[in-house]
Amino acid sequence: MKKEEPPLLGYNYIFIGGVDSVYGFITNNNNSYEVKFKPSPYALGDDFAFGEHIYELVLKVVDSPTDKNPPFDALTAPTVAAIIKDFYDRSSLTITIYICDTSDRREMARWYKFNRWYDHFNANNYFRADQAVLDEKDGVLYHCAFIIKANNPNKMAVITAFNRLMDGYNVAK
Repeated sequence: MKKEEPPLLGYNYIFIGGVDSVYGFITNNNNSYEVKFKPSPYALGDDFAFGEHIYELVLKVVDSPTDKNPPFDALTAPTVAAIIKDFYDRSSLTITIYICDTSDRREMARWYKFNRWYDHFNANNYFRADQAVLDEKDGVLYHCAFIIKANNPNKMAVITAFNRLMDGYNVAK
């Protein structure tokens, strides 16, 4: 009989705070991460009524002992998921936007990581929508998503604004 493995609980993290609501954690391999919730009231358009609740989710390796991208670490995803939950516990109206960085052409790896975090998030009481947009000018595919609590009273307005933004990305470019 195979011994059951304990659930992956993640690393300890701290809430640092500041304008970007920064969290930090360090892995067993001494990789230091920051998870930021950068205020982005403009993200769904200048006329979006609930912009003060919009944050861009940013995960950043701030220190790596090898100066290379950290290898896969099974505890990172549950840690990021716990941080996201903690941030949402601070405000039920939060709207988190995630846009994969394309600057180094590693956007697909980032998108897979985002999906792994979300899977660990076990988000039964959250709503997520995502869409990929091809920039017709430079041929880059941008993966974007938003997460809100399922009972957010602004849910339909968020969905409408997100879809309008994504659908209109290449218009008038």
